[in-house]
Amino acid sequence: MRKLAVIILLTIIFLLTSCSKNGENTSLMQLPADYTLEDAKSGNCVVFENGDITHGQSTWDDFITATDDSKPSIVRLAYYYTLGDPSKYSKDLYQEIKDDYPVLYITDLTFDGKKYIIKGIEDGKLISKEYKYLMKYEGQPKSPTAIFSEYTYYVLVNDNTVTWDDIEHGISSSQFGDYIDHYQVYSDLVLK
Repeated sequence: MRKLAVIILLTIIFLLTSCSKNGENTSLMQLPADYTLEDAKSGNCVVFENGDITHGQSTWDDFITATDDSKPSIVRLAYYYTLGDPSKYSKDLYQEIKDDYPVLYITDLTFDGKKYIIKGIEDGKLISKEYKYLMKYEGQPKSPTAIFSEYTYYVLVNDNTVTWDDIEHGISSSQFGDYIDHYQVYSDLVLK
């Protein structure tokens, strides 16, 4: 029993030291202001650029394998967004938001053996939220104008009977009570 506790502790320490600048064990609140997309990639984060995974698939797969076996695990996620084509924005809006991009958000997803905890920084404060389930959704977009033909999403929810269609409906509905609390942590898109 004691040996198992030591192995779990060493695993957690290893995972905590991954995905940090210069290999240091860095909490979200202590990440340097100049932490970059390249730092995230070299630190073995699971990286999503403009909503699609671009780095760290094996790290994600290891996290899923551990959680499927009910083993505690942690993974650091990096979400990087750019504006893309300026012609897709009104001139006024583009001028207003252009200096805010690119932007990089870093979150930690932890599984403690029973529940999932997502942590991130919002307005300089550490925000943490718990969910019971990590659901995998795969399919094709409903819209024929979507830029992708297939998707794979992993989404944190508290009801394991919720479908991706239920979540999408809740996002777009104006009816009180239709929104389903969720947190999308992973997306892999097959682009057209």
